[in-house]
Amino acid sequence: MKRTIIFFAVMVAFFAAGLFEAQAATYNLTVLGNKRTQAWNRFYEKAVATDHQNTLITSYWGRGIGNALKIGHDSAGFQYWRGHAVLDADVGLVTAASATTLTLNWTRFDEVYDTGLAVGMHPICEISCTPPPLASNATELNTGANYNGVSPNKSPPTLYGWGPWVALMDSIVNHCEKRYGVNEVRNNWYFEVWNEPDWWYAGFPEPYLDLFDYTVQGLKQADSLVRVGGPACEGTNIFEDGDDFPDLLNHCHTGSNAATGKVGTKIDFLSYHWYADNATNEITGAILNANNSATVQQSVTDDMKSQYSWFTGPVFEDEMGPTYDAYVCRDMHQSASWLVRTIHLLNEGGPNYPPPPTFAYWAISDIYEEEMIADGTISFEQGNFGMMLRGTPNYANSWDIPKPVFQAYKMLHKLGAFEDSSYGGIAATATNGVSLIATADSSNDSMQILIYDHYVSTTQSSAPTDSIILTVNNIPWAPGKVHVEDFLVDTTHSNTYTQWVSQNKPAVPSNAQWDALRAASNLAHYDSVTTTTLTGTTFTKAFSQHYYSVMLVILSNPNGASVRRSAAAAQGAASVTLHAEIRDGRMMLTLPENDRYTVRLFSTSGRTIVTARTSGAGTVEISVPKIPAGIYMVQCIGARQSYIAQVLVTP
Repeated sequence: MKRTIIFFAVMVAFFAAGLFEAQAATYNLTVLGNKRTQAWNRFYEKAVATDHQNTLITSYWGRGIGNALKIGHDSAGFQYWRGHAVLDADVGLVTAASATTLTLNWTRFDEVYDTGLAVGMHPICEISCTPPPLASNATELNTGANYNGVSPNKSPPTLYGWGPWVALMDSIVNHCEKRYGVNEVRNNWYFEVWNEPDWWYAGFPEPYLDLFDYTVQGLKQADSLVRVGGPACEGTNIFEDGDDFPDLLNHCHTGSNAATGKVGTKIDFLSYHWYADNATNEITGAILNANNSATVQQSVTDDMKSQYSWFTGPVFEDEMGPTYDAYVCRDMHQSASWLVRTIHLLNEGGPNYPPPPTFAYWAISDIYEEEMIADGTISFEQGNFGMMLRGTPNYANSWDIPKPVFQAYKMLHKLGAFEDSSYGGIAATATNGVSLIATADSSNDSMQILIYDHYVSTTQSSAPTDSIILTVNNIPWAPGKVHVEDFLVDTTHSNTYTQWVSQNKPAVPSNAQWDALRAASNLAHYDSVTTTTLTGTTFTKAFSQHYYSVMLVILSNPNGASVRRSAAAAQGAASVTLHAEIRDGRMMLTLPENDRYTVRLFSTSGRTIVTARTSGAGTVEISVPKIPAGIYMVQCIGARQSYIAQVLVTP
């Protein structure tokens, strides 16, 4: 991720002061429950970004993001994770090298992928940065990243020529296929060559194109069917001459392959990054501009069709966000309404402009090392990239508390399989105001209406409210009983930032303050959950919404199949939580289901403490040696499902 430092105090002041209030409006929103328009595309659930791969198991702040990934998978539906620098020194895969040999230590590399796969996700396996034993220049560092206080190497991995690098790529595929299965790696993994190479790699385009050729050669000589792509480029005009897409595409199509000497290089997917405040001459650079992403996606689609029709693979957007810098709006509810507006626009492009197959928010957690703060004790830092708070290492209830933008993802995850026809909101080309997404469950006995109120201006207050009258016609199971439930994210609901401000913004909240933040983070109801009896087929609800808010109204048949499935899923979700506790030389585990398990307790630095085998369900005890107080990871690998959790050992 590339960022430009911009002074943001003015925006913060406007938000805080509530200046520039606009005239509130009234919106009459209508949903037709008997008219489906298209399947609802969950492209936004395909992937999420995680920063440095090493943070899956540990970090500068003493704990990793495995639990955050688990929450993201279970509550938001994320299927893939993408992070940087798995070949960096702190992962330590390459320990020594020569022109003819490589010495590899797979311990921490395996910990990274074990952790992500254990929570039910698959990797976009980004091949970066340069292992120090292969670095052609030991002092050529990416000073824009600081992993555990050390900048990774970005020089070409050619100290002994390209041979060891090709062998390393071959070894990675063979090792992963042996450990995780050929079908898993071949069918579910994506290998991405580097990240934003115009500044993350020493030389672009020619040096990077050589790297791409030799990386592809090594990966595909191990298995020709693994999927390889790139260039994970960032910025504004990715299709301009001399920019990343044209350089790589032209090279792969008609260029000379540095590794084989033949014409062309195999490429299976493309990837790029876009943030809402990236700008071109045609696109405004206003922060929280949801229209930007839709405009850029249309531009990418048009350019691919007109200039590169030979390429038929997917084009991933595997980094995105409301801003490219750590502005305070990332902590606030403004990012929630931005996210929903953006996803709505991308889903309404029609058959000629489908949404990107991945749309990965940067990043899942405030455990984020690319820009480390000087004081490692700070646990709530205003303005950070993550969707979950970093927390305090010695207080488990502070870990992975969601921000408002993650609550928006949870709402989006509750949407149904099909869109219903709706009208009454702002036009697709408009920028500011209220609109809605209406969906229905495939069983036709549940409807979900997501209503958002979003504005682009960086100086817009969230104090004003719009009046809304929602009418849902032709409810399929009416007349009869309708169960009504609604959720809200705004300045006072589901909002950790507002709660933190009320605490006078402590850098290190007390345990009681963390408890209050946890309570404030819950996805809150707008009003009471009710069941009403309709004499006709129409439901009406009148209410108001603040600017920068998201409301989800769910109507369901109390006796319908979807309600029964939801209840079963809720019960199942409770049963698959892995609970672990360590005391008096024993680890107590509550196994989620009857299965045979390999149980592994390890430190956040990756050191294995205990490995044991057990079976059954319910609580089991496993002996453990005396270990220091701190945070540890426990992993249960079953025949059918794997689970991972963090456990706090107290003095």
